Amino acid sequence: MSIAAFFSALISASELEPQRKLHIATNIANETVYRTWQGRGGATLSAVLIEGSQSIFVSNVGDSRVYALDAEWSKLSRVTVDDNLKEAFGGADRGLVQFIGIGKSLVPNVQQVSAGLNSFLVTSDGAHYFDDKIFEKLLLSATEPLRATDRLLALARWLGGPDNASVAAFTVSHLLNKLNRVNRSLPTVWSGYSQLHLQRTPSKVSTVDSPPSQSTDEQVRSQATKQKIANKRKSRTSKKSEQGDQLEIKISSDEGEDAADS
Repeated sequence: MSIAAFFSALISASELEPQRKLHIATNIANETVYRTWQGRGGATLSAVLIEGSQSIFVSNVGDSRVYALDAEWSKLSRVTVDDNLKEAFGGADRGLVQFIGIGKSLVPNVQQVSAGLNSFLVTSDGAHYFDDKIFEKLLLSATEPLRATDRLLALARWLGGPDNASVAAFTVSHLLNKLNRVNRSLPTVWSGYSQLHLQRTPSKVSTVDSPPSQSTDEQVRSQATKQKIANKRKSRTSKKSEQGDQLEIKISSDEGEDAADS
């Protein structure tokens, strides 16, 4: 629910400046979850927003984190501060002081990231709870996002996996290269609550003669049919699709030896 509400609000506010856009999307995600659970349930939320090719912004609520590395993969920086008593107020308790779904008291932590950082990792607390020095050494020796992610999840399992361990990692230059391809496809964002399907509107109007337009009722039926087909699509990419034209989202499960990818 947090993810679906966040992405939907982010797109609706796409014309606003980045920090304002992230504030709005984070607050709407919080309000959406609060309306359903009235503060009895919630989520952490960590997001990295790239505007253009240079400006990078982060929104963070809870104790998930965003880490960043320079282009040489030689220095690790922690971008966010946990929303718990220890880090927010200098106490000893790690209990959360705010989360998505807490209600009107939420104050999103939104900031612009320093220039020169090229790779990012978003981690849940089960993937970064161990010693900071070990965490840093593991990442710096990995040299690229996929290897870093695999090592973090493996270490979390080896140490007993006391909490959810989730990692999203990417290199900005590599990501922008994929997104800027002319004939790219647009992704469908899935969550446990609902889905968000992004559609691209053609930027040019064709001058070729077109057939007679459909009636309003026919347009509605046609659109309903298309939506029904879109809703039935599975998240697994078809083997017949060209690899270069797809934005692939990989979801891995660590339950047992038979890990499932989609």
